[in-house]
Amino acid sequence: MLTPKQRQFLKAQAHPLKPVMHVGKGGVTPAQSAELDVMLDSLELVKVKINPNSFEDEDTAAAALCAAVAGLEHVWTIGHTLLLFRPSRTRPTGYPLPG
Repeated sequence: MLTPKQRQFLKAQAHPLKPVMHVGKGGVTPAQSAELDVMLDSLELVKVKINPNSFEDEDTAAAALCAAVAGLEHVWTIGHTLLLFRPSRTRPTGYPLPG
């Protein structure tokens, strides 16, 4: 669980990032969850865009992704964009969280 200070830090770090994944009409699929799991080992902090024509709202999509990917934290939602974080399992983190 992230503290408010850690969320604020991650939001500031994510400002220049572009969405790396789009959730479309079919909602969150197992293939998308698996791909996100692989991407998080290298990127750690990602933005996921929920397309307006999706049948899932942002909260449902965030809950589905967090349930499917172990250790994933939902940092923030702004508009149709989710900010997700998980420290890398294979190398030191690029985002040392404040205490």
